[in-house]
Amino acid sequence: MGKEEVINAVAGLETREIIEQAALTALDQGRREEALDVLMRSYGQSLYRYCRQMLRDAALAEDVLQITFLEAFRDFTRFEHRSSIRSWLFGIAAHRCLDALKKRKRWAARFAPLDAVVEKPHDDMSAEDDAVAAQINRRLANCVQRLDPQVRTAVLLRYIEGFSYPEMATVCGHRPATLQARVARALPVLRRCLEEGGVRP
Repeated sequence: MGKEEVINAVAGLETREIIEQAALTALDQGRREEALDVLMRSYGQSLYRYCRQMLRDAALAEDVLQITFLEAFRDFTRFEHRSSIRSWLFGIAAHRCLDALKKRKRWAARFAPLDAVVEKPHDDMSAEDDAVAAQINRRLANCVQRLDPQVRTAVLLRYIEGFSYPEMATVCGHRPATLQARVARALPVLRRCLEEGGVRP
């Protein structure tokens, strides 16, 4: 990790601590709406991204996001400070995503295939680079989607949301070593899947 990456990581942690403290202070003073607002503004985008990548359905991801914040608001008084609020929110979202996947699986015959997640290309890319990046992103999204939902959760939390394994343990309810093993087993599977699609990782 380079110096700039270390600085960015430290700044990110400091920002997260400020967010957590602002939300906890509002909760301690009985201002639940203010705490919810802080959390929605701070974590809403990353929670939506996680839900979207888990479910590959924008409307369903939006529904799960709303349910996540509704449940958080309802259960603020039960938050026991054993983890960060961020981990607690991702735990709610992870469980609601798994519920939605189970429900969709039961009704799979009624649903059309879902579009792949395509990340927004960087502005400095040429049209050809954009096309290649979009193709790789589509292929990777398809490969991630093939993973078992619990493995997919671990991969997305680790590599997209940047959770540590102890934080992931709080979200998923499994030991860090178990989650680390899931991610380690998933990486060669993803590599093979990409190579089969003509992408050299």
